[in-house]
Amino acid sequence: MSSVSASHALVTGANRGLGLEWVRQLADSVEFLLATCRRPGAAEELNRLATSHPDTIEVLSLDVTEPSAIESAVERVQHQTGALDLLVNNGGISGGGTGDRFGTVEAETMTQVLRTNAVGPHLMTQAFADLLRAGAQADGATVVNITSQLGSISRTSGGGWHSYKASKAALNMCTRLQAAELKDDDVKVVAMHPGWVRTDMGGSNARLSTEESVSGMIEVVKNLTREDAGCFLAYDGEELPW
Repeated sequence: MSSVSASHALVTGANRGLGLEWVRQLADSVEFLLATCRRPGAAEELNRLATSHPDTIEVLSLDVTEPSAIESAVERVQHQTGALDLLVNNGGISGGGTGDRFGTVEAETMTQVLRTNAVGPHLMTQAFADLLRAGAQADGATVVNITSQLGSISRTSGGGWHSYKASKAALNMCTRLQAAELKDDDVKVVAMHPGWVRTDMGGSNARLSTEESVSGMIEVVKNLTREDAGCFLAYDGEELPW
C-alpha cells in the first residue's frame, strides 16, 4: 500500500472496521495520527496498535454528536501539531437497518442517525477548518467523508435503511458545502463510498475486506486534484451519481 502525503491525520470511529483499518494503514506513513472513538477503553485492537506505534498514534475519546468533545479534539491537535493534513470522518451508525422502513421509522432513531452520520461530520470539518487550512499550506489537505452508495438519491428505490440512507444523502450535501467553503484554501473535501465491505454492518458475505477497501480509498486520496473537490467517489475512484 502506498502512503498518503499527509503528515498529521485524524480518524473517527477508529475502534473497529474501516476506521481501525484506516489507522492501521496510515500508522507507518504519518508523523501524528489521532485515532478517536466513543469508548477507547473497550477498543482493544486500537489500543494494541497505538502501543506498537507510541510516537505516532494517540487514542482519544470522541463522540461526534458532542460539540464539547469535538472542541477537545481540536485543542489536542492544535497543541500537538498545529495543523491537520487529513481528516477521515468515518464514525457512523446504521440505525434500524433493514427493519427501518416506511411505516416503522421512529423519530428518535432517525434523529440520532442524522446527528451521528451527517451533523457530526459537518461539525467536525467546520471545527477543524483552520487546522486543515494550516495543513494545506505545505501540500494541500483532504477531508474524506465516508458515505455510502445508499445515499445516492438517484439510485434509491425504497426498501429498508430509511434513516441511514437519509443520513448519507445529507452527508453528501454537507460534503458539497464543505468543499465549496474550503476549495480556495487547497483543502479537498470528498464523499467516499467504501464499497460493500466485510464489517459488522456489511456482513460476512460482503465482497471486500477492510484492507482492500481502505487501500483503494487511500489510493484515490493520493491522486485527488482540486477539480475533485466536492465529488462523490467510490473506493476504486468511480464517480457516483448524487
